[in-house]
Amino acid sequence: MKRLALARGVRYSCRQCGDCCRSFPVTLSPEEAERYESRDWSQLGVEGPVVVWRRQGGAPVARLARKRDGACRFLAEDGLCEVHRQLGEAQKPLACRLYPYVFTPLGATQSVASGHFSCSSVAAGEGPPLQSQRKQLVKFQQEREARVPSQPLPARLTFTGGLSYSPPEVGQALDLVAKRLEDASHPFPQRILSVAKFVSLVAESRFPNLGSGSAPKALKGFADGVHQKVQRGILSPPIATPLPQRILFRSLIAFAARRDEASLHEASLPTRALRRFGNVLAGLGFLAGSGRVQPIGSSRAVVISEVRRRAPRADPAAPIADGALTRYFLAQVTGRFLYRADFQIEAVLPALGLLIRQYPLILLLARASCFAREGSELTREDYAAALRTADWTFGRVPWDRGLRGFVFGSALADVEAGLAFVPWCAGEPEATPQLPLEVPAS
Repeated sequence: MKRLALARGVRYSCRQCGDCCRSFPVTLSPEEAERYESRDWSQLGVEGPVVVWRRQGGAPVARLARKRDGACRFLAEDGLCEVHRQLGEAQKPLACRLYPYVFTPLGATQSVASGHFSCSSVAAGEGPPLQSQRKQLVKFQQEREARVPSQPLPARLTFTGGLSYSPPEVGQALDLVAKRLEDASHPFPQRILSVAKFVSLVAESRFPNLGSGSAPKALKGFADGVHQKVQRGILSPPIATPLPQRILFRSLIAFAARRDEASLHEASLPTRALRRFGNVLAGLGFLAGSGRVQPIGSSRAVVISEVRRRAPRADPAAPIADGALTRYFLAQVTGRFLYRADFQIEAVLPALGLLIRQYPLILLLARASCFAREGSELTREDYAAALRTADWTFGRVPWDRGLRGFVFGSALADVEAGLAFVPWCAGEPEATPQLPLEVPAS
């Protein structure tokens, strides 16, 4: 059995809100599909087929059927699962029982457990930490590996531009990043700036390896030296945002705003094609500054340009913002987000560049949540909604491959550039050079 490490910054206790049952498609194993198809579900008041089959990657895939409103067929009006309530938790599909936990292999002998911030409880930081849930998590890990054997990590991970390191070497650098993120004696903006400068310095140094010779001592020296210079005000975030960076960031906003609903997985091919075309049009709107976003948990969509002009300012150093941002980034780093099977960025440096760009995006989405409810100041609930919205599509797009990689690959690898958008997203009064022009909402 693999040893199980636990991500830090993740707390969870089910709210029984039913959001996951409305939001995510549930993929079934062949055994689960056969079991669900062969059972008479009328005793639970469920009529019609409960399993639908779709082709994915040329192979048939079974999923739980959904209602017209997109919710799982087994979700009751009170927000509870009828399978769980009447037949017991063990009868639910494994995917349902695992959520919001996510298990990521770190090698042949170890995995790490973390949590999806798309879950309302995880995003709000409610419930006990993962460390107090180890016994249950170990059971989940054993069951998951028995059904879905994890793929081993490659011996070398591409870092950037012909440079690669082993997973343990990358882990050493990530541990130094996590240590800096956990240092609550300094505000989050200083900590994330230290992280970005440290990662850039590692990339520029181009060590042949990170785990032997002078490299480990140099890495620690980099981390400590950068931190001291940030503290003394010698290092600061970039201000200029070149055009590729602006287009990339606007595209990230568009993908966060245009999340696909679970029902789309069961939709017809023309419906899905229409959705993709709508995404293109929406993306153009975001590039022009007139895109709309509907924060998770809100029934109202708001125009990004209006959010920037009229929503209350976000202060990333304020306690509620600092706490939310720290939990999110610490969980991603210690949960080894870049090793997850569903994470689409292949190289380490662009992956870290994408992570750091979540920072200004979360600030903007928190303001959008506040603006949508017509609030006068940002609250914990606004930041929780922002974490959920940002995490929904995080790493789901291969930004460093294909045509996107040609356009955005080098821009994404500039990890510091994302920090230039913090004033633009937070609503800080001072002007920032070379920012996108706004187009008034129609």
